[in-house]
Amino acid sequence: MLGAPKTSVKKKHAMKLTSLFTLLLCLVTPMAQAHDTTTPISIKDMSLEKVSPSIYVVTGNHAFPDPQNRGFMNNPAAIVTPQGVIIVDPGSSMQIGEELLAKVRTVTDKPVIAVFNTHVHGDHWLGNYGISKTFPKIPIYAHERTIERLSSGEDKMWLERISEMTKGAIEGTKPVIPTIGLKGGETLKLGDTTVHVHYAGHAHTDNDIMIEVPGEKVLFFGDVVIYEGVPHSGAPGDASFKGTEAAIESMLKGPSTLFIPGHGHSGGREVPESALRFVKELRAAVTKYYKQGMSAADMKAPITKDLQAYKDWRNFSELGRIITYVYLEVEQDVF
Repeated sequence: MLGAPKTSVKKKHAMKLTSLFTLLLCLVTPMAQAHDTTTPISIKDMSLEKVSPSIYVVTGNHAFPDPQNRGFMNNPAAIVTPQGVIIVDPGSSMQIGEELLAKVRTVTDKPVIAVFNTHVHGDHWLGNYGISKTFPKIPIYAHERTIERLSSGEDKMWLERISEMTKGAIEGTKPVIPTIGLKGGETLKLGDTTVHVHYAGHAHTDNDIMIEVPGEKVLFFGDVVIYEGVPHSGAPGDASFKGTEAAIESMLKGPSTLFIPGHGHSGGREVPESALRFVKELRAAVTKYYKQGMSAADMKAPITKDLQAYKDWRNFSELGRIITYVYLEVEQDVF
């Protein structure tokens, strides 16, 4: 949570934990529960799409956790190597992790040799248990800050809240915290496959890792990029919009040509570039109206008008709350 410079470290930590609770409480609103009835709801009914020679993705829908989807909303992925399978972000429950494994078995019978969790939010890592039930000794990689936060109690918070939102549909799920901490900058050799780990600082969270598979020019962005989606009203409390902008820009300087976001469809540079454009325009608009002396509440209407190009994006209706967080960032920069 970004705020006034004099806020104590202890208070900032408490505010951050509160923001995570806010995220999940916000998700249970009627609007958040609505589904696009033209698309499948459960991961079981979705396809495992081959996006590059060795990489497969199940593209999640735009609904939030409920009993029907059992918490499925992200983009679980598998990198099939000669020695085995690398899983990226196996989802938000034991059941989703198991369904992902079942889909992977339709393309390879190789074992899982590693799991990566891109950040601390439960919809990306609670599926670890579904994988570890079958492969109990596999290494699970994440940023060291992810491990620190989950180990201090956020693991149980995410499990309890997603269980509540799905009305027990993730029953049996246990929090399996990543076992190997990363700082960013590592080059890992997993069998014959090389993986570069990137950390660009505080972005969507303070612990996002972005995973590059250089042999196929593929980059997993995690939730630093959400395709055609405005960050949800609870999530900004854990985010830095200025940092998100910097992270996307830094990754676009690399050699990757295929980008896999944390939510929504994968694709070429248009995927991160659209997310970057939104953040830039939002920050520029807030800065402009801040300099005119407007409060965060007063600038909601003109900014909503200025950003009408994004009106069809998921969660555009939450723009007012997000403006509040960006306002705090702008105010902090002034000081």
